[in-house]
Amino acid sequence: MRQLIITLLAVMLFAAAEAQTPFNGRIRHLDGSGIKATVRVKDSNKTTRSDGKGRFGLTDIKDDDTLYIIYKRDTLEIPVSGRRSIDIIWASEGETFKAEESEELMNYGFGYVKRRESTDFSSGISGDRLRATGSTSLLQAILICYPGLRYINGELCLRTQNSINSSSAVLVLCDGMEVSNIDMINIYDVGSVEIIKSSNMYGFRGVHGVVLIKTISADEALNRKR
Repeated sequence: MRQLIITLLAVMLFAAAEAQTPFNGRIRHLDGSGIKATVRVKDSNKTTRSDGKGRFGLTDIKDDDTLYIIYKRDTLEIPVSGRRSIDIIWASEGETFKAEESEELMNYGFGYVKRRESTDFSSGISGDRLRATGSTSLLQAILICYPGLRYINGELCLRTQNSINSSSAVLVLCDGMEVSNIDMINIYDVGSVEIIKSSNMYGFRGVHGVVLIKTISADEALNRKR
C-alpha cells in the first residue's frame, strides 16, 4: 500500500510539472522592435499580453493549439504545430514574415510568463552590474547587488514577510534548468539575473522565491571579446 501511495504521488507531481511547462513567445516588427499585442489561445480562455519587447509567456500549451495574435486592427492565426516556443516577425498589414521555434526563448524557462501571475518581481540585475562588483563569485555578486537575499546554512534565502523567522531555500534556475550551486556558473557567462520574491508558476518550489539566471549566447560572448 505504501509503495502504491508513493507511486501515485510521483505520478501526480509529474503531471503537475507537465501542466506547468512554459511556452515562451516574442513578437517583433521587421526592424526588431517589440510589439505589444494580445495573445489568445483558440477555443480557450487563456489570454495574455506581450510586453514592450514583444515577449509573452503561457503555460500548458498543447501541440495542436492555435494562437491568435491581435495587434491594433489586425489578427494573426498561428498554429503551434508542436513548437515549444515561437518567435514572430510581423510585417506590415498583418502579414507574417516569420514564425518559428526559438531555442533562446525555450531556455528562458518561466521568465516570459505573464507577470501578473506572480506576486512580486525584482527589477533584475544585468551581468555587467554583477561583474562591476569586482567579485568573481556569482553568488557573492548577487548578494551584493540584492541585499534582500541571504546565504544561511548553505541555502540561498529571501528575507520576505514569509521567511523572516525561518530559512527557506529559493529555487535557482539557469536557462530554465535547476542548479544547486550558483558558483558553478561562471560570472562572465551571465547575461542577467532576475529575483522573484514569490511565484505560483513553479508550484511549491517557487513559494520561497526564485532566482532566474540567463547566460549569454556563444555569439554574444565572442562579440564581447572583440
